[in-house]
Amino acid sequence: MIDEAAAYARFLAACRGFWAGPMFRALQRQVATDAATQRIDSSVDQEAFHALVARHPTHAMFGWMERHLQHLKYSGRWGLVPMVNSQRDALLAGSAPDDAILTLDSALQPPAYWLEHDIHQHPGGLSGALAGFVYKAATDQGGVVGRPELHDLFARAALDGRAPRRILDLGCGFGRSTVAFAAAAPNASVVGADLSESCLRLAAAQAPAALRGRLHYRQMDAAAESTAAEASYDLVTSTMLLHELPAAALEAVIAQTGRWLRPGGVSVHLDFLPPADPLLRILYDGHSLRNNEPFMRDLANADLADAHRRAGFDGVEIVPFAEAEGALDMPAARWRLPWTMIVATKRTSQPELS
Repeated sequence: MIDEAAAYARFLAACRGFWAGPMFRALQRQVATDAATQRIDSSVDQEAFHALVARHPTHAMFGWMERHLQHLKYSGRWGLVPMVNSQRDALLAGSAPDDAILTLDSALQPPAYWLEHDIHQHPGGLSGALAGFVYKAATDQGGVVGRPELHDLFARAALDGRAPRRILDLGCGFGRSTVAFAAAAPNASVVGADLSESCLRLAAAQAPAALRGRLHYRQMDAAAESTAAEASYDLVTSTMLLHELPAAALEAVIAQTGRWLRPGGVSVHLDFLPPADPLLRILYDGHSLRNNEPFMRDLANADLADAHRRAGFDGVEIVPFAEAEGALDMPAARWRLPWTMIVATKRTSQPELS
């Protein structure tokens, strides 16, 4: 008997492989050829280059496939949402809260922006009881986000030889990043924080036995949290959180990070900043629209150096992050999100007034 759900997932994976590989490379070649033929220098005449790409048929097909393959992934006949819903009772039974390592906030009022957008085209976003299972299933289907190696690699890069005692992992989702930091920093206690109750329940239920004594999961709105003690962490991190925050919340999270860190403490965010290549920037902006991630543009336009300076940091280092070998090679062989580490150190003393 054919497993229709598995066949459906393999079909979508093959389509996405074609879209991110051969179709992307064809778009690069064709746009370069057309720009040369029409004598358009993308670095000089940006308006003409944008118009060329906007009317290019391969670009139109690239965008169509990105939008509709993602819709099919979540909401198609054998998509993630209907498949997870069909297992509702069994899944919820396996994600009972563990009071020892999980703190939920029944009074928490989620921010409006979090409820108003079906981020990633996930119906309802991460607010429903099964949302954490859908999110985990999405990452388990493949792609770089689903690989534990990504989180292990980021944890090692963020630690960079440091030995923190307390780590706060913002936007931890179902705990994969939090577990990676606990494993990479054996002397640290690690708190994973998220808005999503469903994700946190799943994180607590699946926490590795060997790490449970140093893990805790907490439901909170990082932009509005007021009870966490000041100067209580050595390292604050996030993975793919900042691009899901509108401008005001982004600035608030940076300010909160400065409040939570001890002097000399470090914040390291792994996220997506716009690439310099003009075509890749167009695809970055298009992804924001097609994947229902409107706040990517807020992050792209943010003055991160100024926001961190006002939050008590000495400066910001922007570090390209290679999620796989050869990922930063140019020209790019496959379409990828522009992974970037945003690193800042909290000042050890207040600057002198001039």
